[in-house]
Amino acid sequence: MKTFTLPDLGEGLPDAVVREWHVSEGDTIAAHESLVTVETAKALVEVPAPWGGRVEKLFAAQDQTVNVGEPLVGFTAEDANHEIPATEHSTTTISPGDSVSAEDPSVKETAPPQTRSDSGTVVGKLEQGEAVLGAEQRVAPSRRRPATPKVRALARRLGVDLEKLSTDGSLVTAAQVHAAVGSTPVTEKSAEEKKSPLPVQGAEKTAGVEAVMSPARRAMGLSMSRARDQVAQITLCDDADISSWWGSTPALLRLIRAVQLACTAEPTLNALYENDQLKIQETVNIGLAVDSPRGLYVPVLRDVAGHTDEALLAQVADYKHQARETGIAQSDLQGATILLSNFGAIAGRYATPVVLPPTVAIVGAGRVCQGVVVIDRWPAMRPLLPLSISADHRAVTGGELARFLRAMLHALST
Repeated sequence: MKTFTLPDLGEGLPDAVVREWHVSEGDTIAAHESLVTVETAKALVEVPAPWGGRVEKLFAAQDQTVNVGEPLVGFTAEDANHEIPATEHSTTTISPGDSVSAEDPSVKETAPPQTRSDSGTVVGKLEQGEAVLGAEQRVAPSRRRPATPKVRALARRLGVDLEKLSTDGSLVTAAQVHAAVGSTPVTEKSAEEKKSPLPVQGAEKTAGVEAVMSPARRAMGLSMSRARDQVAQITLCDDADISSWWGSTPALLRLIRAVQLACTAEPTLNALYENDQLKIQETVNIGLAVDSPRGLYVPVLRDVAGHTDEALLAQVADYKHQARETGIAQSDLQGATILLSNFGAIAGRYATPVVLPPTVAIVGAGRVCQGVVVIDRWPAMRPLLPLSISADHRAVTGGELARFLRAMLHALST
């Protein structure tokens, strides 16, 4: 049996949670066909098959946590119709990145006649020859999945049968799943999932209290530890008089545009600090902190200057929906050049937002409140928006941070 282990998915986490198997034991699968959807670092990721063959064993159940490098799927080592002599190496554990040289003496000793070893592939050692290649070519055609991982997760929670919505093989959208809820029977299991919290993975019980340690929370813990160890943080606070537009424009949209303008005025804060080098970015990609039952998500609004107000608001609404219902795709959580936390939508006026490397700045917006300001030497009541901006003092000077804050105050007050 050839064993495929869980690869490092590039999230910096040591494990992942199995959310949905796309194969069963005994199935025949083609190379690169989707094996399983896992959740890691707040993202749903499809793991493809490294090679084609028959699935002999699934080493993890749905909702089980698997460590990187642990067995995930076992494949039948050789086609049963081919007589290949067994050796002490007939059971092989293979992980992505393994390779074998054609000069490896063990390959020469164990390889059958007229068979040569692969010089190195992304999935490890593959014995190549006419017989084995012929077996690979007989793998059944790839089965098209009826929806993306996010939509499948949504359908599973709402009890919708995707196969009934995709009779022609086309991809099902989230809107179609929501539309089908009213007419699709909900199973007992899915009804329970609706009433109960999301599954808790890696939870530990201490003194009768269950501590939630989901992949999202573990990712947050690792990010905060990295920020604690790497960042020399500095925070400045002030209030913006927003009386010129308050009540007529969405506050979050004004904040996004104010961050964009401030990055133009002081581009040092729209940057990445890596390997002791400050790399100022040309486009403004805002990582927006989104609270959800799973934990904290930070999806990215890319190139905000190149999008209309309507497009930005639609993207924000979509991210919030995904955070509540399905989780956000891995690609949408990468590429931020500056961060924004609108914590005041819940509570609080001022904060010390934590800078997450390699970004060098994060803007925090507090709860709008009425305050007294001086207008033409007379006191007046005005709606005030508290701002708390943190920066990495290794890369940003106090003057640069103050100028960035001044630019945001100006953009929000006009």
